[in-house]
Amino acid sequence: MDDGALSGGLTVFVLGELEVHQADRVLKNAAVGSRKARLVLAMLAVHKGYLPVDRIAFEVWGGRAPRDSGANVATLVSRLRSVLGPRTITGGRGGGYRLAEAVRVDLTTAADLVGEAESHHSQERPATALAAARRAMTLLDAGAVLAGEPEAGWLEPARAWHARLLRRVRQVSVDAALGTGDVRAAVHAAEEAVAADSFDEAACRLLMRSYRAAGEPVRALLAADRLRGILAAELGVDPAPATQQLYLAILRDTARAAG
Repeated sequence: MDDGALSGGLTVFVLGELEVHQADRVLKNAAVGSRKARLVLAMLAVHKGYLPVDRIAFEVWGGRAPRDSGANVATLVSRLRSVLGPRTITGGRGGGYRLAEAVRVDLTTAADLVGEAESHHSQERPATALAAARRAMTLLDAGAVLAGEPEAGWLEPARAWHARLLRRVRQVSVDAALGTGDVRAAVHAAEEAVAADSFDEAACRLLMRSYRAAGEPVRALLAADRLRGILAAELGVDPAPATQQLYLAILRDTARAAG
């Protein structure tokens, strides 16, 4: 699960099951702390900024926070600090708690790598973009955010962010792979994007372009036909003009090749 971008220091992994990597130690389950303590750590890992004590208590105790919630949350934080280090969690009862700046979170690192890949792609450096995208994908493919946790309001933003990052990294992977001539990688990334969301027209166009580059125009046209059928049946709409224009361009290519 580890990645070169996360080497050194302390890293909290929230993609898949909660884990903590610290130097040569890998901590999970009871090694991190009690169920409540792990929940506090998970909340801090997916929240940006200081998390109020009342919010922590509400979630940890299932909406039935104890009378002195500040003291109870402080106890859980103290136990986490005793395992992870005294400076890993900052703050206190008054202003809430957050992970220290030096603590890394795999989801945040993946987001940085996706942004790096997109930046390299915009500067026409496809090989470097593809390398960053692959490192991001290694992290993002580890699983859903805190896969073992049930649906909860505090988790929804992180899970939605994870889904957006996957969409972005697949898109930049296709473009970058096509830019390097790695058509097989482009097709694979595009197929994953379409499989993740069959309504995603941008992903379908990437798949069409990838099949076209692979010399398989018929598969590109079939992908567009599937999209058209889904949109008509489920939403009662036609594909966007950009999709239709790409379809016609591939159709013309096919006709010229046949003539």
